[in-house]
Amino acid sequence: MSIPKLRVAVVGTGFGTTVHIPAYQSCDATEVVAVCSATERRAKDAAARFGIPVWTTDYRTLLGRDDVDAVSISSPPFTHHAMSLAAFAAGKHVLLEKPMAVNTTECREMLDIATRSGLRHM
Repeated sequence: MSIPKLRVAVVGTGFGTTVHIPAYQSCDATEVVAVCSATERRAKDAAARFGIPVWTTDYRTLLGRDDVDAVSISSPPFTHHAMSLAAFAAGKHVLLEKPMAVNTTECREMLDIATRSGLRHM
């Protein structure tokens, strides 16, 4: 019996394209199904470079997709709070790049919501 791959959307095309996407693509258990950048050119280039079928400039688009199980967030830290809370609300697992947030209040709220969601988070 084969286990289905974890379908990942990567948000951020800096460290995301340097580390996250290559790491996920080297793992047999994961598949990068979408990439997001605030800059259209960077999103398109990352999708073409790595053979990713979907690109967007709006992370919320990824969260509404049924073919995304998890979101790997490697965008600037000031975006982490809103993106991770939206991901949990959409039922997506979250891998969050460091630093986690811009202050401890955001961190505590993110961790509380992540824990209550029952989803995987790190």
